Amino acid sequence: MLELKNLRLSYGSTQILNGVDLSVRRGDVVSIIGPSGTGKTTLLKCINYLVKPASGTITFDQIRMDYQRVDKAAIQAIRCRTAMVFQQFNVFKNMTVIQNVMDPLVVVQRKSKDEARQIALQELERVGLSAKQDSYPSQLSGGQLQRTGIARALAVRPDVMLFDEPTSSLDPELVGEVLKVIKDVASSGITSLLVTHEMQFARSISNRIVFMDKGIVAADGSPTEIFDTPSSPRLAQFLNSEHTHN
Repeated sequence: MLELKNLRLSYGSTQILNGVDLSVRRGDVVSIIGPSGTGKTTLLKCINYLVKPASGTITFDQIRMDYQRVDKAAIQAIRCRTAMVFQQFNVFKNMTVIQNVMDPLVVVQRKSKDEARQIALQELERVGLSAKQDSYPSQLSGGQLQRTGIARALAVRPDVMLFDEPTSSLDPELVGEVLKVIKDVASSGITSLLVTHEMQFARSISNRIVFMDKGIVAADGSPTEIFDTPSSPRLAQFLNSEHTHN
């Protein structure tokens, strides 16, 4: 469904992605783990072209693009089929919760206000925010803001959801409510890629774990393979350090 080949990207002399290969099947829930600064977030942003790789190719079903020969129509087509949930709650402060969720439906998908409202109400119910639909972001907790962001992403009916460390900006007691919503999304069959430091959570929701280190995919396997029988000393060392932190 989605295939990235030989993605390379550097900022100045710093190599961020060093030839990343990744293929994702429809319905996969893939958690991307690894030390900070190894290109996990950058990889997600390359998929929907929020960041431009220096080279490599992306194939998304019938859409194929070489990053060295940018095709605006292909970028648009890929963006229409993906939705991203960011670390920092990507919501508009001057809009109510329901207006935030309706916005991409009306502005990007050109749906009528009535249809957009119906879809928005469904997604707010899904993330447990029906009662907050008329609240403004300033009246919400961090967990509620992130759930608004997830509802907004789901409302466009994406084929692939991209979650970029969706709990990293939250107070510890609010993490659980957001993870529960992400788990519901993943179990509904939407193909999902998740950058996370929540190892237990990654293990519980994913059918695949990708370990990135030094800008490449250093290991790729089932949760059991990655966590119980690490294929390299480097992976074992990383898992051990995460276990010590948690």
